[in-house]
Amino acid sequence: MKVKRTIFVLSLIVLFVFCLWKMNEHYDELARYPYELTDEQRNLVLEHFDTEEINYLVTQKIEPKEFLPYITTEGFELTNTLWYDTAYHTRKESKSYVVSFINKYRQQMEYGTLKDMLSNYSYNVLTRFFDEGDGFEDDAKLIADPKDILTTIGDKETLYIYEPNDLVSINDLPHDSITNSNDVTIRKEVVKPLHELAKAAKEINQKTFGDMEIVAGYLSYEDQFPLYDKALTKYKDEVFSYWDYPGRNEYQLGYTIQLKPKEKAKTNKKDKDKNTSSKDTKTTKAPSEEEQEQAIWLKDNAYKYGFIVRYPKQADDVTKKKYQPYTLRYVGKDLAKYMHDNNKVLEEVNADDVS
Repeated sequence: MKVKRTIFVLSLIVLFVFCLWKMNEHYDELARYPYELTDEQRNLVLEHFDTEEINYLVTQKIEPKEFLPYITTEGFELTNTLWYDTAYHTRKESKSYVVSFINKYRQQMEYGTLKDMLSNYSYNVLTRFFDEGDGFEDDAKLIADPKDILTTIGDKETLYIYEPNDLVSINDLPHDSITNSNDVTIRKEVVKPLHELAKAAKEINQKTFGDMEIVAGYLSYEDQFPLYDKALTKYKDEVFSYWDYPGRNEYQLGYTIQLKPKEKAKTNKKDKDKNTSSKDTKTTKAPSEEEQEQAIWLKDNAYKYGFIVRYPKQADDVTKKKYQPYTLRYVGKDLAKYMHDNNKVLEEVNADDVS
């Protein structure tokens, strides 16, 4: 009886093992995959992916169109699939290049900003930045979307060698550029509002552009080096209260302009006979920048045309910059009005404030 029972148990075990083997022989690892695959595609997946990767494919619900174009590319990693696909469709390059680039630099980027970053910077620029840094801060972070009209540049952020792709010359307006080229450019969307501002400024003193001229618009990364050196010589330890490292200057965004009055305020000193004693000569102290008629007008009216005084008086604790009455930043009419009416600076607002 005992022998028969043993034989029976062994038979059951053999039968179970056989059934399990048969089930595994016909088990379809892709049965749970929610998308349809052709026989050729299924074979490709089974050839290149192990069980763990197939489970990842199923649980993440990665579509065939997102991974199949790259599956045979050398270095392909399934976990990077969405990165490959986003990069490839944002900035075209060979699939092998894209796979290699993402594999190497993924840890230095964020998926949520990948599309913005590749819309604004070439692969070559990103490679150079990730390999070499910006030359000023070891842990500097590249601003992903400098096209955003509300972009500000934090202490650890940089634009590196970014250049807007819609720059337009405004040399038809009075200008005297601080760069050697004497050419002033800004983003296309700023041109019309700037002309409106220039036209309205005539009411200051009945002179063209209120007798002001543009001395800076967009400044390239290269242009900023001599300007930074000049500012360092002038302001020394206080340089960052007035200027910034190359790549960290808001003029590079293309939304900022700097103006200056063409002539300094004149004294009311009258011509005297050369024999008139100096004690009889009366002079009037020239007004400070804050007291100049152009600065007063800009403070009260620039917002009507979409501009703000970027570094207003008594706001340096927020902007980290000293008072600069002739530095204007374009933010659009709605936000400029909101900021003017609520006495806000750019660091204190966001797009929701006018939505």
